[in-house]
This record gives sequence, C-alpha cells and structure tokens, in this order.
Amino acid sequence: MDGKTLGERVARARVDLDLTQEHLANRVGIERTALGRIEKGERKVSAVELVELAAALGVPLAWFVRDPLPAVVSRRTDAAPSHEVTAGLDRQLELFSGDVAALLATGVIAGEDRERVWRLPRDHTEAETTAAQVRKHLGASDTPLLDLARTAERFGLYSCSLPLGAGGADGALVEVAGGVAAAVIDGDPKVGRRRMSLAHELGHWLFGDPYDVGAQDAERMINSFAAHFLAPRSGVTMAWGCDPSRSVRDKAVFVAGAFRMSWTAAILHLRNLNLITDTDYRALETRLPVPGEFAKLGITLNADELKAPSLSPGITAAIIEAYVDRRMSAARATELLRGSLAEDELPEQRIESAADYVSL
Repeated sequence: MDGKTLGERVARARVDLDLTQEHLANRVGIERTALGRIEKGERKVSAVELVELAAALGVPLAWFVRDPLPAVVSRRTDAAPSHEVTAGLDRQLELFSGDVAALLATGVIAGEDRERVWRLPRDHTEAETTAAQVRKHLGASDTPLLDLARTAERFGLYSCSLPLGAGGADGALVEVAGGVAAAVIDGDPKVGRRRMSLAHELGHWLFGDPYDVGAQDAERMINSFAAHFLAPRSGVTMAWGCDPSRSVRDKAVFVAGAFRMSWTAAILHLRNLNLITDTDYRALETRLPVPGEFAKLGITLNADELKAPSLSPGITAAIIEAYVDRRMSAARATELLRGSLAEDELPEQRIESAADYVSL
C-alpha cells in the first residue's frame, strides 16, 4: 500500500473514532505535524509507528495493507443512525469482512459460487412464499430454526455479533468473494432482535442486492421475509392454537418464545397473520413480557444465541482447526475470534513433526 492510501485510512479511522490529530499523535508518540504529513501521504511510517497506530486505532496491522472491500450495503435500525453509529458499524464490518477475505485467500474457509434463485419479494404474499421456499431448500420443517448463524452459513453468509452500543444500527452486510458474504450484527439487544437482524441480513444476501442500501419498500419486504422465515404461518398457527384456554397475551408470549422472536416482531407478525386484531396489537405493544411469563409457559430462552462477542460456528471451527494444525498462531486466532475465546481457552496444538520443517 502506498503512503497516500495508508494516510487516508489513518485519517478516516481517526475521524470515525472522533480523535483529533493531536490526541492520536500523543497516543502514538509522534508530533502532530508528523501525523498530519502521514495522513497526507508525505511521510513514511516506521514499523514501530505502524504498530502504535494500529493499537491506538483498534485495528489489526493487516488492516493497513488490505485491499478495500465495497462499502456497507444494508443497515436496519428503528431510528436514523448518527454518523458515529454508522461509522462504527462500517469500521467493524470492514475489519470482519477483511478477516473473512484473508481466511478465504489462505484456504482456512472455502468459497462456493452460488446461483441466486430468489428475487426480492414485491409484496407480503411473495415474502411468505419465498420464505417457505428457502426453508424447503434447507430441508427445514415449520418448527423454529434454533441455530440461525449456522443456517446462514449454509448460504455462504458468515456473521459476527459485536457490542455496538446504545442506539446502534442493527446490522450490515457486504459481499466478500466466491459466493461468500460477511455480516456484522449488534449483539447488545435481546436474542429475539439479534435473530431478526441476522435473518434480515440473510434476506439481503439471498435476494442478490448486497450493494443496495435499499428503499423503504425493499426493507419492509425483507423484514416480512425474515419474519416468515423465522416463524412460518403453519408453525405459528399450531403454536397459537395448542392451548385454547390461554389468554391472547399468553398465546403471544408463547409464540414469541417458541420462535425466539423479539416482542415487537412477534406481535406484528401475529397481526399480519390475522391471529390478533388491531385492538389486541395495541394492547400487547404497551407492555413487554418479563422472563417469568415465558417460564410460566414452559419456554426456556436461549439468551446466548448470537451474543456478543461471537462468530458463526463454521468460521469459528475453521479458525480453531487452523490453530490446532499450526497454520495460525494463538495471537492471530484470538484476534480473529474477536475475544470470544482467550488464548488459554484454545485446545492443544498438534505435535510438531519433521514435515513441518520441509520446504516443498
């Protein structure tokens, strides 16, 4: 990477972190004027300074030399995100997608060209039909999908759940290469919302619009697909009617818990399926269920699914396997795992053999 490109990356990361030149220069141990020349591409950076810059900006060294990937493509949040929110998400997505690209290039994970067979739904009926088709492709019944990150990996979508802070956007997606995409989702909300975020990003990937930030109509259709994908009509209807003696609220709580949906998404889905009235919906939305309501109905919530920090299981297993096989250092493995495992939690590496020292 030339000095100008490196300098541009330093400047962008500094602005994203809301750091002044003087603040960053002090962290790195150089003069502010020297940092200014680095950002303009007028001054070379020593190896020691590069290490200090990486630490100060919270990025791996490899970030400075990676080819840039296409920009962030989808964001979903209930409110318009601020610059700090989107910049932070963009940065995390760039880092994670760069890691995925590096793992592809080194053969730790494999890409696969996939033919896109689904198009963006034009209405809610098409959204439901498409969700049923995708479930059929997976060989899934109408029961809950209990490991959504693993399911997404079957379509080449690797995910990373990170704490993005209060008011953060729910998720973002970018295509990497070879039929592979990377998504970052906010791991701070409750599990139902995390699952909805990943299902939404999967919709973007399946419909072949990973570089389209999306009009509101498109976002609504992808949300509709995500709801039907997580909770198909037949399964929801069966869960709703399994005990007619239950109150409307208890039935709604049971559906939300059984299909691991957020309360907002669950009751909206029930209204769209005509299982509750508008009056029911307004009454239900005023009060979120408490854990005891799920326990009363025999529902055990898996609060750890997509909990931050975590990576989807396939890429996690591939990283650990590369470490065990001595193709990766412990420091690199834990860096890639985003803090979900510490070095002392990694399994033992295989015993070295003479073949490790043979140059082919």
